[in-house]
Amino acid sequence: MPRDVNLDQRLADIAAATISVARTSGAHAVTLRSVATQLGGSTTLVTNYLPTRAALILNALDQGRDRWRAELDDVLATVPASQRLAAVVEWALTSTTDDPVLRALILEIVANAGVEPDMAASLRRESDIFRTMLEEAAAESGFADPARVADVTYLMVRGAYIANTEDPAHWDETHVRDVIRATIALQHDAHRST
Repeated sequence: MPRDVNLDQRLADIAAATISVARTSGAHAVTLRSVATQLGGSTTLVTNYLPTRAALILNALDQGRDRWRAELDDVLATVPASQRLAAVVEWALTSTTDDPVLRALILEIVANAGVEPDMAASLRRESDIFRTMLEEAAAESGFADPARVADVTYLMVRGAYIANTEDPAHWDETHVRDVIRATIALQHDAHRST
């Protein structure tokens, strides 16, 4: 690796190129060659930093995760504890800039986790982090069984990514939010009636 190259900047550039390829040609089109072409160089330009397709995708998602976490921290700083779960769900379902492309890359990881050990490990790690975040938010929001509410919410949010890909006209952000909010409200109502 050349000494004058800023590693963080190079990884950010590769992530941007990965996202660009996925946006224009689909997540399946992300390869070492296509990303290198997007960057205007040979595959060595990429493989010096990220040696596999899995590493390319995980790098792009790592860059997105860092942005998402900063956005969520900003959101949570402004809401009362009783609204934490609603805020996390709203954040998870809001699409800005490259979010739809990053979600497509998440689905690419899901599709390849069985044959890509790095993808499987990353998927499990990120899933655990998200589920824990939901459980903490459900507890802060006053749900009697935060673990169950987190499980239900996790399934709905992750399922929303797939449903939106399958039928974006029906499962648009507004419809998805309405369904998830109503289901979460039922969890709160069920606790109150027991």
